[in-house]
Amino acid sequence: MVKNIGMIGDSIAHGYYDENEMGFFARLAKLILENHPGDYVFNNMAQSGDNIADVTNRAIYEVLSRQFDLIIVNIGINDLRRRKNSDLQLDFSEGARIMYWNKLLDILAKTGAKIVVMDLVPVIESRYSEQASLVRYNSDVERYNEIIKTICQDRNVFFFSRYEDWKSRDLEKLYKDATHPNAVGHQMMAEEIYRFLQTKLLLL
Repeated sequence: MVKNIGMIGDSIAHGYYDENEMGFFARLAKLILENHPGDYVFNNMAQSGDNIADVTNRAIYEVLSRQFDLIIVNIGINDLRRRKNSDLQLDFSEGARIMYWNKLLDILAKTGAKIVVMDLVPVIESRYSEQASLVRYNSDVERYNEIIKTICQDRNVFFFSRYEDWKSRDLEKLYKDATHPNAVGHQMMAEEIYRFLQTKLLLL
């Protein structure tokens, strides 16, 4: 029986700025099908600009209307926009983000699918220009990753942690701008999530 793998998330999950117009999810699909030809179909429901509230609302009609065996979640960087040098969070308080994450995972649990949540990778803070009014900081990314990890652990949801590995890499060669990977970065993401799925026995 053919199995269905879904992706829900933001512009990174959608594949924004991959010069080959694939993104890491399409690249992941290629890797999987090379080893499991004909065993899987793939649905990328990610939308550029989405935040955790958008994805939660989208999941109600995008995810619940389909039958999935595995759902990959990559969302959160758009929740962390700040005005430069400001302590004021623009979009969501920590409490609101926790609420939406729990609601999202409640919705996804209704599908009966296995769920994999990917953490957020670092941003290149130096790439935000002096004129940029909205920026993201890695201190926020690190804190958010801990929050998401704790929620996943409490729910026995698979959590794929990459931040520390990516922090040690030369991101200037892997990113198109401050937050989005280029084709090389997307390929690296695809290979990493593929190995994770194999290690956790989430593929046939």
